[in-house]
Amino acid sequence: MLDHPHSVCLDSSIGVREAFSAALGGWRKQKRIPLKQVAADLGVSISTINAWERGERFPTGYHIELIVKYTSLAPCRLFCVCTEQGPPTIPDGPAPNSHGFV
Repeated sequence: MLDHPHSVCLDSSIGVREAFSAALGGWRKQKRIPLKQVAADLGVSISTINAWERGERFPTGYHIELIVKYTSLAPCRLFCVCTEQGPPTIPDGPAPNSHGFV
């Protein structure tokens, strides 16, 4: 392991796309927010959110910034999957509403 505060998250067998899709999908399911709401709040289609969560597509830099603000997840939590300590920690803050971000 590397001597780094997030070293437990550095798993070279998991690609960025797979890590992102697991983190986004896991966050949405844990918060029990429907695909439709996330899509509307981020200004994209339901099929786009679905493709991001399945790892079929990857968001643009602009959308990554929106997702970070929307989910309140640190970018490092969106792009790594912790294999030794379980999935990324999700903050217990309020879920975003349909009028904007948290």
